[in-house]
Amino acid sequence: MKQIKYSLIVFFLLLTSLCSAIDSIEVSSEQLLFETLNLQDLKFVLDITKTPVQLTIDLTRLNLAPPYNNISSLNLSCPDFLLEYATIQCPNGHLKFDGLLTKLRNSIPFSLSYNILTTESDLHLKNISLGQSAIALHLRTNNKNWYADISSAGLDFKDLKPYIEHFIFKGADYNANIKKELLNNTKGYLDLNIKASGSKLSQTAKITARIKKLEYQYSDNMGENISAHINVSLSKKANSAQHISINMSHITGEFLQNDFYIVPNGKEKITAQLSYHARQQIINFTDVKLWSKKLFELNSSGQLLLNSTDKLKKLTMSFQFLDLAQFNQLYLHNIFTDTDLEGLEFKGEVKGKLQKNRKNINFQGSFKDFSSTFAEQFSLLNLNGSIYWNNTSQKKSPVKQSQLLWKKLILSQLPFGQTEVNFSSHHNELKLNNETDIPLFDGALHINNLMIKDQTLSIDGFIRPVSLDLISRHFNWPPLNGQLSAVIPATSYNEKYLKVGGAMMLKVFDGTIIVKDLEIIEPLKSYAQLSANIDLNNLDLQALTKTYNFGEIHGRVEGKLAHLKMNAWQPIAFDAYIRTPENDNSSHKISQRAIDNLSSLGGASGLLSRSFLSFFETFRYNKLGLRCILKNNICQMSGVEEKGNSYYIVKGGGIPRIDVMGFQKQVDWQVLTSRLQTIQQANEAVIK
Repeated sequence: MKQIKYSLIVFFLLLTSLCSAIDSIEVSSEQLLFETLNLQDLKFVLDITKTPVQLTIDLTRLNLAPPYNNISSLNLSCPDFLLEYATIQCPNGHLKFDGLLTKLRNSIPFSLSYNILTTESDLHLKNISLGQSAIALHLRTNNKNWYADISSAGLDFKDLKPYIEHFIFKGADYNANIKKELLNNTKGYLDLNIKASGSKLSQTAKITARIKKLEYQYSDNMGENISAHINVSLSKKANSAQHISINMSHITGEFLQNDFYIVPNGKEKITAQLSYHARQQIINFTDVKLWSKKLFELNSSGQLLLNSTDKLKKLTMSFQFLDLAQFNQLYLHNIFTDTDLEGLEFKGEVKGKLQKNRKNINFQGSFKDFSSTFAEQFSLLNLNGSIYWNNTSQKKSPVKQSQLLWKKLILSQLPFGQTEVNFSSHHNELKLNNETDIPLFDGALHINNLMIKDQTLSIDGFIRPVSLDLISRHFNWPPLNGQLSAVIPATSYNEKYLKVGGAMMLKVFDGTIIVKDLEIIEPLKSYAQLSANIDLNNLDLQALTKTYNFGEIHGRVEGKLAHLKMNAWQPIAFDAYIRTPENDNSSHKISQRAIDNLSSLGGASGLLSRSFLSFFETFRYNKLGLRCILKNNICQMSGVEEKGNSYYIVKGGGIPRIDVMGFQKQVDWQVLTSRLQTIQQANEAVIK
């Protein structure tokens, strides 16, 4: 560039001494030493016979580096060229050429003013072609400073692809296929204005852009009908950091990004203040903010070390959601649609702050009248309180105690009442600080100890007596009498495994049920696998049979469900029996309907209707029992005693006496369960 400038100066100085004797001057590129620019057939023509003087420049070809197109057939005309008092002026020039930003013909009006002594210049260019749009340029320079103003309206993104690929994607860490797909599937328009200035000591630039009707797609990500206003300010001083300010607003359109569907409403704003230190490879972001007035606000500041493996050295991030109900409606509803979280709702306010300094992290959050629902599986009403957490051990950095109070909590349709919990959380551990009662129906779940560590939950406690009548009505079960209470031994649970460390005891039907060796693999999945051993001790048969409309039976019963194996919540193996305990002194009576139901399980039906015993409503019995060993979907059946090829299910006693016999020793499990369902649903024996 210096060769061009100095040669032009010499050339125009020579003109002043020759103009009286020469009608025109023609100079070729060989005389002006422009070889370094690879200029070909450059020709100056100065016609001094006309007033004002006319200047024309012709150039056959000028080779430019990619991504620019080579310039050819260039013609510059200056009909009112003026050289006066060391000032060169061309106020109404015209420039024509092929190439540069497009392969189409350019026809560009321009004006130029240049002072040889002060080196001050002023250049205006209009209608620089880029596709169907045009670019205007204003450039001012002197020996100390420069200023540029570039503007264009309606730039088509397809015309910008070569420059985006060269200046943004070239060398960037993007997958090559993604680069190509994104470039080929981006459409839209851009209004752009760039104002820049600089000197040897500093440079500044202000960029204003308006994006309109933008569409893009790569992989499964896409955006449609996107518009936004963007303002960017850049500044840099010699030997110092580069400062960047970003302001983005009026964002509309549709985004599907990493399976998140987002529809901005135009009220969101994004601002950022950053500085980049090239030598140290450090980025400081002092104020990065995303917000929508009276709805939500996200703020962050920190430092990135680009040459470090732990790039995020410092971070302070705060958030506040002031109206979660509206936020849910505007954003989360679209994000959750067609996912496992569809139907999840939030209300209330949530605030929080996260701080990171090297490897130390601290977090605090608060809830105000927060509520959440998710179908019938989960509901939380009016949660208030604060939580605190850090990633260090409790000994090194004590953390504040967290406190939460909710009005109502529903988990898997179980209604828990108003509760306050106090806990501490740090590193990979959360621990309940004191024993807690959580109301449940007319009783409570009492938690002695609760800890979550390494993504594993450990808990023990007991259930204070709960009315079975309330439980049955809540779940729309047949009426239950009595109370349910239970001891919950040390139990551990993570996402893939649940194990009860000891025996779980439930008091129900005036007896006890003891669950031992309970283990569940993938407990939250439909294909869960369960194993356990269960003991039934001294249950009241009258309460049990009345509950399930089986037909009334008086007496006591004991039993076992040993080596239980379930797959996808369906039994695949067990050894189960139920029988009258030895030396049971309770009243042993059985109703006619119960006899028919038990006989249907054994493979017979209608025994009473075919004899005079049908006139009796109840009968006495000595003992009863039934056993099933399930293996390979076949139930090996037996009773309290064997008799030839049959077995006693009920062994009668007293007068009138009746025995209920079982005749099928091998029964298909599906057939047996269908018989039980028929008994429960129709309240009568139906044998198919």
